[in-house]
Amino acid sequence: MSIDSDVSYSSTLRKYRKFVFRSDIAIIFAATLTAYSLRYQGLGVLAHESFYNFILVCALPIFWLFSLHVSKAWNFTRVENLSTSLRSVAQSGWRATVLLGFTSYIVHHAISRLWVFFSSGAIFICLTFTRLLIESLLNKNLAVVQETHLYIASNQDVFDPKMIFVERGNSGVSANYLRVDPPNSSDDEVWLNSLERRILEESIDGIIVTESANVDADLLVRISKFYYLGIIGIRLYTPLAPELSQFTTIEHDNWVRIEEPQIVNSGYAIKRLFDLIFSLLMLILLSPLLLAIAIGVKVTSKGPILYNAKRMGAGRTYFTFPKFRTMVKDAHAMRDSVIGEPDAEIAERYRNDPRITSFGRFLRRWSLDELPQLWCVLIGTMSVVGPRPILEDEYHLVSSQSRFRSIVTPGLTGLWQINGRKEVGWQERMDMDTYYIQSWSFWHDMVLIIRTFAAIISGRGSY
Repeated sequence: MSIDSDVSYSSTLRKYRKFVFRSDIAIIFAATLTAYSLRYQGLGVLAHESFYNFILVCALPIFWLFSLHVSKAWNFTRVENLSTSLRSVAQSGWRATVLLGFTSYIVHHAISRLWVFFSSGAIFICLTFTRLLIESLLNKNLAVVQETHLYIASNQDVFDPKMIFVERGNSGVSANYLRVDPPNSSDDEVWLNSLERRILEESIDGIIVTESANVDADLLVRISKFYYLGIIGIRLYTPLAPELSQFTTIEHDNWVRIEEPQIVNSGYAIKRLFDLIFSLLMLILLSPLLLAIAIGVKVTSKGPILYNAKRMGAGRTYFTFPKFRTMVKDAHAMRDSVIGEPDAEIAERYRNDPRITSFGRFLRRWSLDELPQLWCVLIGTMSVVGPRPILEDEYHLVSSQSRFRSIVTPGLTGLWQINGRKEVGWQERMDMDTYYIQSWSFWHDMVLIIRTFAAIISGRGSY
């Protein structure tokens, strides 16, 4: 593996992490199948021995990948530190083995312990060797890379970079420090926008907030939620604040490092696999209902069957967002005069929207108008669970703190959909979306899906 060293520290680390993630997948599946082939003199037995045997063999690599994800093996804070990376591999090994043993007990089918030993042993050795090899190559590349850090401090502050572990171990990485004036309390939003532009323009690798900057906890949280920080590996070092403790790691004394959201990278792979299976099954099972709704829309009002709008997706890109049409033709042109911008009375305006047809109210009551978005889930522009996509003309209402929501694929349902839907205020929606991203887990998604069906039955906010 060769890494282009004529890049920043963060971009080099991103390439390294991507390679580790892909090589882990290849190693785990290859080792599993090779061990099975050697144990049973060929893979042909796998398809004929028994269904449960097939399930257990397929389960082992899935348990390994899931355990690596739970151990945060692909987080920036793990992959750039060899000892923590190897510890994650070791933790994943016993978790995967325990999960396989539990599954074997549940299905009442014993699988060869020799195969499990050879498979997990080979996976552990290969993953360890790969990390040792790539670590050596990475150190050579990073030795000629200069990091660029912004440090936020007052004019009187003399910043000593030795007070925080910015350099990566003994890799020899040098750093360039650029000072930024702290914000004026009267123009936090302007200052945040300026900081965001500078980070992108100057390929910043890290942000250091000193105590002399007198940046309050709320502003630290807003900086940590710049929508791209977790994805591109920018590190935020700051004195410990209670509000940040749930998604930080202690680096040195009272300094912390903001961790990337769990929903990106390996979390995205797990989430995407579920989305593909769920959307495909639902489209097949609900096809008669989709056809019946399409006919009902066509015969009850003039206009197209589907209403298509541009909505903001992951990374601030726009995609076509389909719904069964529930309003009169060309209703979007009347939106500003009927709904207007979000405020305290917007829920009431939604409830009495004169543009909605009688059949459309029925579809909205049971959320049937959203079913065409299963196609978006299938092709990847949406997810089953995630922040609800916003309109193009609503982006200016999203504060810098809430732009964090743009790092993930928008969803059919989410936190505010199960907590009142249109009765939930605008900023509360944004806060729920960012909380969902920061606290994401696969099991949390499953709970939200179950609660969505309960919310549909209750009908709260479905207008």
